Amino acid sequence: MNRRYEVGFSQRIQLEWLELTANLFLAGYTRREIQAALNDFLLDKLSVGSESKSSGRCKAISILSKIWVTVPAKLAPLRDEALEFLQNTPKEQHLPIHWGMTMAVYPFFGIVAEHTGRLLRLQGSFAARSIQRRLQEKLGERETVSRATNTCITLLC
Repeated sequence: MNRRYEVGFSQRIQLEWLELTANLFLAGYTRREIQAALNDFLLDKLSVGSESKSSGRCKAISILSKIWVTVPAKLAPLRDEALEFLQNTPKEQHLPIHWGMTMAVYPFFGIVAEHTGRLLRLQGSFAARSIQRRLQEKLGERETVSRATNTCITLLC
């Protein structure tokens, strides 16, 4: 499969968690310190009682880290500019900045946003199943695509 369309976005992510991750990075915390702080913060929210490396909490921390902390080298300038925007923009306007970084790091998220926006523009509403069907046509009928689509829609809506 084309790497550009790798799914990778497997856990629900909330705006509050993206804000926390970006703020910790802006405050100068190291990758390990950020991951530890996120683990503590999410302890009672995801995979309660589990310390497994494959838990939902660990996967969510990995996604959050990849968006704001351990971005691919070619995206570091974009991340730095986005962080500057976060610092100079009122908090209620941060969502599009987080979406932008998420799309840059996880192109699958952008594909879901594109199809969601297209259906909203054409019909005024959408069904998650419609988005799933379109993405499965594009990326193959895999359960991963279906689950990740729902995960992305949660952050979009």
